[in-house]
Amino acid sequence: MSEPLKNGATYIEEETEEPSDALNPSPPPSDTDTYERVEDLLDKVESYNSVIPDAVTQSILETSGINSCSTDVTRLISLAAQKFISDISYEALQHCKMRGGGKDQKSKSSGRDRKYAMSNEDVIVALADQGVTVRKPPYYAN
Repeated sequence: MSEPLKNGATYIEEETEEPSDALNPSPPPSDTDTYERVEDLLDKVESYNSVIPDAVTQSILETSGINSCSTDVTRLISLAAQKFISDISYEALQHCKMRGGGKDQKSKSSGRDRKYAMSNEDVIVALADQGVTVRKPPYYAN
């Protein structure tokens, strides 16, 4: 459909076609497919040794009020905690590098190495990126 504009030109609207089926989302996975994925994940978790021992995770879960966890759930939680700690430490190191918190060290094998000293502020920024807010408590002198 065309409409005349003030300067004599005409504005033409293009007709758009309906989106093709290729853009539509795929159907949700079937229940059997979901169960197979969960079983596969649990098989992999059984043989994986986490950096955080199961006893430590189980103790933390018990102090938070979860008493009857299976070992599979405990290992999944250990694995999730390990991933979270790894992400936080990597982001804190990147922030430390951007801030320039390193010192040059001479070594015999390579020309120069750099050692970084991460501060609390680096970790606080990394935690804020993950959605965890950390505030220093006010200091009260007695």
